[in-house]
Amino acid sequence: MSLSQSAQNGQKRPSKNHKDVGMNQNSLFDMKLKDLEEKATGRLLTADVFDEAAFADLYSYICYMAEELKSEYVVSKQFLAAILSAAGTIRSRSEYLPQVKKSAKLADDFDMVLALVAAGEAPNDRRPGVPRVC
Repeated sequence: MSLSQSAQNGQKRPSKNHKDVGMNQNSLFDMKLKDLEEKATGRLLTADVFDEAAFADLYSYICYMAEELKSEYVVSKQFLAAILSAAGTIRSRSEYLPQVKKSAKLADDFDMVLALVAAGEAPNDRRPGVPRVC
């Protein structure tokens, strides 16, 4: 049924005003995540400069956010994009930058955080060598 048909049948049309969703879209934007992502991923993409400390800071912040998001049902696209971008950038640049190739495992670490967030978990929930009790 088209929107005009649903309006004719007395059904309410979907609102084009995003404020009806109940969230202020501006408050969902994480400036710290943007800054960390720019220092790590942005520099690697634009200048082929791999700053291992910047990626470590980004990973640490993403792990912190994963802990905060464990009980949430909705995760921001910015958060997801930061994880995917970091992993993808590391993989793409590791093909021709030796320094990045040495740290290619970091891309897998970002992917793991994404998988854990999707499962409602965080990296601190899993300890190597310690059995999980459900």
